[in-house]
Amino acid sequence: MLWLVCVLLLLFCSLDVWYYLRAVFVILKAWFLSPVFDITGEQTFSSRVFLSDVDLCHMNNARYLRECDFARFSLYTRNGVFKALRALGATVVVGASTIRYRRPLCVGEAFELRSRIVSWDEKAFYLEQRFVSCKDGIVSAVMFCKQSVVRSSPDKIMQFLCKRKVEVPEFPEELQHWVSFISANSKALREESQLEAACSSDHVVLWSQSACRISTRKCVKPVSGIMLLWFLSGSLLLFGSLDVWYFLRGLWVALQCCFQSPVRDILSEQVHHGRVLPHDLDFMCHMNNARYLRECDFARFAHATRIGLFMAARALNASMVVGATTIRYRRSLALGEAFELRTRIVSWDEKSFFLEQRFVSKTDGFVSAVLLCRQNVIRGNPEKMLEHLCKRKVECPELSEDLQHWLQFISASSQALRAESGLHDKSN
Repeated sequence: MLWLVCVLLLLFCSLDVWYYLRAVFVILKAWFLSPVFDITGEQTFSSRVFLSDVDLCHMNNARYLRECDFARFSLYTRNGVFKALRALGATVVVGASTIRYRRPLCVGEAFELRSRIVSWDEKAFYLEQRFVSCKDGIVSAVMFCKQSVVRSSPDKIMQFLCKRKVEVPEFPEELQHWVSFISANSKALREESQLEAACSSDHVVLWSQSACRISTRKCVKPVSGIMLLWFLSGSLLLFGSLDVWYFLRGLWVALQCCFQSPVRDILSEQVHHGRVLPHDLDFMCHMNNARYLRECDFARFAHATRIGLFMAARALNASMVVGATTIRYRRSLALGEAFELRTRIVSWDEKSFFLEQRFVSKTDGFVSAVLLCRQNVIRGNPEKMLEHLCKRKVECPELSEDLQHWLQFISASSQALRAESGLHDKSN
């Protein structure tokens, strides 16, 4: 019994066990459900917020992307895309994703994840995935995903499934803005790094090696063995029901910031060091796309602490929440690979800060992924917070071209959802 508990504890400490179990369960369940012959039809994936998903009593922003992974597994299994990929010797990888958070999902709350293929081009499918609360039908979050096809094309996959050429659906306005953002961001990075060739591939997740070596020997008093069993069982319960490493990492980052010197230049770039560990991996043995957002959480926490944003927010009785993120994956991060996460404030408006975060490989300095984050200020505004810190008015940096496209996407997506909900209210 003791050895069994030790092995299970080691597994839960070093691997994201629930990720693999959920993925296998989702695919098996999809196999037994009836196939969906409408390739672009919307499919619903039902789920609930568990304790292992939460940070401050609501679902962590990185977990939304993880749930979207499972929903896409189900979608592709039922509509035959996985079958077509195997037949054509192709595969799909996430090239980019963007998500808007509209309302938090709390512990125990049930939701539906509605996924559909919106359109495609010569290289990738574009999917929309909506988190809809079962309580009141409110869209809590909406995500767009660029799913790149490797060694084939979306047109060939659609022809294989439908036995005819399928007309490409028109791109909605918000998706056009996001595609423009991807293009502008890619162009800016290539000019910056003086690269001419395209570098868009999926990401790699890191393995976090945690040694849980437990040496046991026959004790003189049987009570010691019982106490050890209780301790290990309690630890297993914690690691099985909560994302323990998330809270430990958050505490460690906070302690590190206490012993680091504050940063006076609020627009300066700060570097957060990381490494791909075992529990960061997915089935493709690279860093899972959701883990990038989790690492960005820690880097933003350190960044806001060192430049004094948290202190200013407390003084002004304000708070900050993530309103939206968009990320492009350029090259995967492999198990054990060390990287730098470079964070800086690029601009702000009357409601939000806009941050850029880059994953830079320590091996060759290549930018493996780049993320933009919209950090909303509640009960305050960025200008007042910066004036509090700098004791003067701070001039706002000019918006870059890619950031302008992303903000246009956010605005168009918001208007589309509001128009939908308005029509829905009238029909009722």
